[in-house]
Amino acid sequence: MISYDEEKEEEEKEDEDKERQDDEDDIVEEVNMSFACEDCDYRWEATFESEEEGDEIQYCPMCGTSNTTQI
Repeated sequence: MISYDEEKEEEEKEDEDKERQDDEDDIVEEVNMSFACEDCDYRWEATFESEEEGDEIQYCPMCGTSNTTQI
């Protein structure tokens, strides 16, 4: 038979494991990417939470065109 103290200790351990897993889920890997504008040759870096975000159309912050490439 499990005593009350042992049961309480096991519940606390499970809670700590759940908190640790939640903290790991909150960790986001940031990705830095460099871009160049084909029209005005402006170059800049941008930080994204994932590589998929960087694959979206990037607009030049200088002239506003979408004619940009990742370098």
